[in-house]
Amino acid sequence: MKITEVRAITCDIPLSRPIVMGELRYDSRDYILVEVRTDAGISGVGFGMGRYAPVARIVARNLTPLLLGEDPLLTEQLWDRLYYRNLVIGQQGIFMRALSAIDIALWDIKGKVANLPVWQLLGGARREIPAEVAGGYALPGRTLDDLGREVAGYAERGFRMVKIAAGDITEDTARLQVSRAALGTQAQLMYDAHWAWRDLFAVAPIVRGWDAFDLAWIEDPFPSEFADLAPRLRAQTGIPLAIGEDYVGRWSFRELFRRGGVDVVRLDATTMGGLSEAARVCALAGAEGLPVSPHIFPELHVHLGAAFPHVLAVEVTDPAQEIDVFYRLCRGTVEIQGGLVRAPATAGLGVDIDWAAVARYAVEEAR
Repeated sequence: MKITEVRAITCDIPLSRPIVMGELRYDSRDYILVEVRTDAGISGVGFGMGRYAPVARIVARNLTPLLLGEDPLLTEQLWDRLYYRNLVIGQQGIFMRALSAIDIALWDIKGKVANLPVWQLLGGARREIPAEVAGGYALPGRTLDDLGREVAGYAERGFRMVKIAAGDITEDTARLQVSRAALGTQAQLMYDAHWAWRDLFAVAPIVRGWDAFDLAWIEDPFPSEFADLAPRLRAQTGIPLAIGEDYVGRWSFRELFRRGGVDVVRLDATTMGGLSEAARVCALAGAEGLPVSPHIFPELHVHLGAAFPHVLAVEVTDPAQEIDVFYRLCRGTVEIQGGLVRAPATAGLGVDIDWAAVARYAVEEAR
């Protein structure tokens, strides 16, 4: 079997209201979609967020020439080939998003050839995984009562892990108080800082007052450039930290584990190097006795959750909140019932792309 064609398509999906995360604002969600075709008539798809970067062009110019004519089942060989042949421009950022999408598509092909879902190829630990719902965004005009109703609704629907997004830290004590009251003892509560903090001395006095909310963790308080602040924050507050969503490659995670200060490992297979690299980091985390929490894309990360027992949950969002709208490019999404995500039985990723929707939202295609 040989790779005959690679398509990279950027889709931009408008939102009915902006997503605001501190200084970040999104009026639409853009996604990179990669299709790898073979001479056996089997194709695979990979995907991720583009973050308005030229990911499709990197797929076309830097990766596709290294893939054509190659055996798609040799995922380890191809990962090394793509990574090291682009070492001087890669290792981080946009390039790794492109490599991730390719690697994910190759795993989709591998599962289809084996006639097995990817989670069974990766290991196979369970068929149902807890769902963690991410929401509670500080949207313009949104009141504390609105937040309370949203969070209470998650608990009523069976979610036992609920995460709210950061707003202005000076207002977030009240938002956490409302969220904890809405959940009661029915669910764990987490808080996502979205890398917004820069000054430990400015935030620590506020965060020390959050011990009353019994937070399961604070997520990504500082950018990776300020990684040394994380262990100091944990020491001063006693609240566990979830870190890693902006880390790329097994080497950066190895340094994170050496440094300490991480209680839950956050990772995203669509940015860190694909399923191949995510599996490696899951193994590293397991060796350190650390649980793992993947970042959105439940259609993909359900395979990590079903493959590795120390993956805590599969992160999902409520379609009504328009936080992640990748589902608009698919026919169906993951099955959630009673706060649990069901691992797919379909060969490969089990992601059925709606190509008519892709054409409707496409803004660029590169071959």
